[in-house]
Amino acid sequence: MIAGVAMSWGQTYAPDVLAPLFNSAAPVVALSAAVAWAGRGAVSTIALGAAAGPLAMLGYYVTAQVRGYGMSAELVFWSMAGIVIGSLVGIAIVLMRRRLHPLATAAAVAWMPGLALGEATHGLTRIADTTPVAYWWAQALLAVGVLVWLAVTRLTTLASRAAAVFATAGVAAVTWVVFGIA
Repeated sequence: MIAGVAMSWGQTYAPDVLAPLFNSAAPVVALSAAVAWAGRGAVSTIALGAAAGPLAMLGYYVTAQVRGYGMSAELVFWSMAGIVIGSLVGIAIVLMRRRLHPLATAAAVAWMPGLALGEATHGLTRIADTTPVAYWWAQALLAVGVLVWLAVTRLTTLASRAAAVFATAGVAAVTWVVFGIA
């Protein structure tokens, strides 16, 4: 919930170049990953990932309410999205830890960087006139960096690394389409 409180205040007081950090999905996904990583078993990892996003949204919307901005039905939408995305983040972490099959691990490696890259592409192609382009480029570079780091530390073959790159592009493309609809 503290992250949600910080997001609410950050939207008001962050410098323009950092403003999207407090109003975008990638930081919430990163939060879900960090919280899920604390899980010891599959169930706790998935549950922690699923809980992090909705709790952040609850903190955000409660803070917005206290600050006089009102609460909207978006709380339900973003909380449900947080449960789904956070659960998938937890599953990805379980798959990366267990390394059951190289292609499953490659898909898991691709999930979070693909989401961030898709959102960055959305920022660069659809909302660049109202948000700082430098932020979206930084997010894209960070996504690529995370992909490289995960591919090097979690994947062992060239084929699985290539699969992760292609899967990342696929996740990014789907994310870009979904952001265009939402």
